[in-house]
Amino acid sequence: MSNQSYAHETVVWAKQRLDDVDAIISEAEKNAEKLREDARKDADAALVRLQASRAKLRKYYDALRAEADTVKRGASETQDALEAEWVEVESAFQSFLSAASDQAETVRSVVVARAQAQRQSWEVSLKNLRDQAVDTVEKARGELDAAIKRLTDETEKFQVRIGEAKDAGDESWKAVKNELTDAKVIHDRTIQKIKEAFSKVL
Repeated sequence: MSNQSYAHETVVWAKQRLDDVDAIISEAEKNAEKLREDARKDADAALVRLQASRAKLRKYYDALRAEADTVKRGASETQDALEAEWVEVESAFQSFLSAASDQAETVRSVVVARAQAQRQSWEVSLKNLRDQAVDTVEKARGELDAAIKRLTDETEKFQVRIGEAKDAGDESWKAVKNELTDAKVIHDRTIQKIKEAFSKVL
């Protein structure tokens, strides 16, 4: 995966986390008023921590976006420099052809050599792309199918756990929270595998 696509994926991942914490805070703030006084103090303290974490996440997210823009800008600047230098190559090549214009055989041999080099380069690139595409698509298809199946299975389990969470008492609530945490970890890992499979195809 290129630095640019990795930076993009990281920005997307960070945005998802920000959206998660925003939803948590919004819902927690709505429901905090319904809590008993002693529970309310703990909930308010937790909300303060969540808000502090959201501020840090926002800072990291903004830094990631700036870094991704820098990577993109750096690649763009390099591309511009390459294109500018290629203009110089073409200009020098045309100057050479002009200088040798009275030597038809020389011009012909230089133009033919260039055309053959380009053709050979294109054929190698095309073969590599074809080979890579076949391998990558087959491998990614298998990984994607497996990841989607795992995600579907975990989503079904997650839906059941959500139902259990609504009915859970104090004793079982902790166990349900742990299961929800485990499901979230598996979900995140599966989504990452799907992203990796797509990045291999692209």
